[in-house]
Amino acid sequence: MNPDQSREEEFRQRETELRDREIKVRMQELESEIETTTTGKPVRQRRHAFSLLSHLPRWAQLILLFIGMILAIRIASALAGVFILFVIGWVGYKLFFERDAN
Repeated sequence: MNPDQSREEEFRQRETELRDREIKVRMQELESEIETTTTGKPVRQRRHAFSLLSHLPRWAQLILLFIGMILAIRIASALAGVFILFVIGWVGYKLFFERDAN
């Protein structure tokens, strides 16, 4: 056998071995990609706040609505009281103190 032919044959063997290795490595990469995409935890959908109320009985929804309305009215009346006191104070300042400054 010719020494050039034996070298060529050796190069061909190495080339086929390298191709086989590349194929194996690529297959392992693909398998790991498949595993990472399929083994992830399932995504839970987030519930809206109003969806919790829809599961309650109708009478419980009405009671919660009534309580909410009472709280809203009390908060609005407290804010109105603070606003009225502010207006009275501002009018008093304008009447009694600002006139003295001029």
